[in-house]
Amino acid sequence: MQVFKAFMKIVKSNWSGILLYFGICVIMTVMVASQYGEKESNGGFVSTNTSIIVNDEDNSELSKAVVKYLKSTQKVSVGKYSDDSVKDIIYSGYYTAYIDIPKGFMDKHLSEDALEISTVFDTSQAAGNFVSLQLSSFVDGILRFENAGFSMEEAISKTEEAVDTDNYIELEVVENQNRASNSKSYSLFLFLPYAIMSIILWCLLPAVLRFNVKDVKDRTDVSPISSTSRNIALFGGSCFISLLVFVGIVIFTGVFLKGDIFTEKWYLSILNLFIFTLVTGGMLIFITSFPTTSVLKGKDIIVNIVSLGFSFLGGIFVPLKILGDGVKSVGRFLPTYWYAVSLEKIESGVSFNGLLGSFGMEALFGVFCLAAGLAVSRVSLYVKDR
Repeated sequence: MQVFKAFMKIVKSNWSGILLYFGICVIMTVMVASQYGEKESNGGFVSTNTSIIVNDEDNSELSKAVVKYLKSTQKVSVGKYSDDSVKDIIYSGYYTAYIDIPKGFMDKHLSEDALEISTVFDTSQAAGNFVSLQLSSFVDGILRFENAGFSMEEAISKTEEAVDTDNYIELEVVENQNRASNSKSYSLFLFLPYAIMSIILWCLLPAVLRFNVKDVKDRTDVSPISSTSRNIALFGGSCFISLLVFVGIVIFTGVFLKGDIFTEKWYLSILNLFIFTLVTGGMLIFITSFPTTSVLKGKDIIVNIVSLGFSFLGGIFVPLKILGDGVKSVGRFLPTYWYAVSLEKIESGVSFNGLLGSFGMEALFGVFCLAAGLAVSRVSLYVKDR
């Protein structure tokens, strides 16, 4: 119990580094989650519409066609206002334009003294100019068709067809390669190995190494505490911290996943991350098997080389499909590579049985580190005894 308490005390002394790497995890999580904040649009064309007021004094076939068109393109309110009231309405910005169709507009629209539709808007605002342009184009279109010999009804019909963007705009939705095409769950879980490696190694590496320092180890050997009890306490403390980090990261990312949790993909992703956490424990044993003084001096460099190097070469920071063949050849020997492979399979809908191969390769690295760490420790003891 004394060893466990001392172990936890050393871990607590490294809170600054823990907060640093957890902060990086938080920032990356928020950045990834923000890309999925809104639902994707279907790529269709949507015309800009604003609020306008229309006063139809003519109430004719032509004026009704104009009002109908305006309602299809803008948010139309019907009403009649005085000049002063119109200026106040436009100035307030609540309405973009006030359109007044005069009485007799249809009767005189083909004559030389044709009546003009009055449009009041703020000329400094693009929205008002756009409404005026739409209205003029619609009315001019009707006049052109009538001058070409079409009847009023035919002219209105053909103009409505001509101004309908759906009839001549065909949009092809092309996947944007710069935008994440994977699910939020995949994107969030992809970079978590970096957080796991960084936090666990930063927490546990100094704590385990402190107990391997010669003076501390000698004092422990002459104390009532057996070496077996000491090793069990160190192992238990390491497992407790690793499990704490794992659960904390899972809960934190779950806040951003919301509706995507407790699904088959989520459970498999959790299992994938748990296996990687165990592998990180194997890496810890391997690193701490080397001479304590040298490792303690270079622990910062070691943590960064392992976490950053494995992440870049293993497809965590750079997607596997972008990595070159040479890099992939190296990455196949790293657990991060097989973690990324497993995550891609999970994303594509592969079941548990189809993941056993990549899970096994991932765990094999941890077994290798464990065996290599024990072998190095044995060799060190043998050399020391000689």
